[in-house]
Amino acid sequence: MVATNGQWIVILQIAVAAVCGAAIGLEREMSAQPAGLRTHMLVSLGAALFTLAGAGVVGSDPTRIAAQVVTGIGFLGGGAILREGATVRGLTTAASLWVTAAIGLAAGLRWWFAAIISTVLALAVLWVVKRVEREVLPHRRMLAVTVTLEQSAPLDEVEREVRLILPRSRVLRVSYTATGQALVFSSQPHNGTALTSIGERVRALPGVHGVEISR
Repeated sequence: MVATNGQWIVILQIAVAAVCGAAIGLEREMSAQPAGLRTHMLVSLGAALFTLAGAGVVGSDPTRIAAQVVTGIGFLGGGAILREGATVRGLTTAASLWVTAAIGLAAGLRWWFAAIISTVLALAVLWVVKRVEREVLPHRRMLAVTVTLEQSAPLDEVEREVRLILPRSRVLRVSYTATGQALVFSSQPHNGTALTSIGERVRALPGVHGVEISR
């Protein structure tokens, strides 16, 4: 069976959606994110297919289909967001899924230029801007610093000393166990401050048993 011109256009729409989703998903995959290549391709393909199906029904409104796709992606993006200590991870991946769905919608509506240029700009944000943030704005990244203390260590004195090492910090949690105590800080270190340097200074404080630092 030979495909008609209309069928070839549908194939092209689905192919453009898949390629654009794959481009964004590959960047997420290379960044070791939970939602990677396959997820972004499927999101883009699904958005394009829903748009094609909605546009093919007589009297249907493609904008209503788009609204339902956005709602569904909201649930999917919420699953990519994780809270770890003082930081929230997965927001960028959730946003990339949202943008990928929009690109799939654009491909389904034959907005070729919008789909392609949005893919290029999304990759620029994910790849170029990320590196600019790492080099120019490292102080914006939050640290979760867990300080494990001996049972007899004075918490107030340790907190004061840690604040001298990390001025822009606050206590998130205090815990007591049968074997010791712990303070969890949220902190924004100064530009260029090495994590090893922070860990060594905090570890050297009297009564400190261990230090764990994570971004």
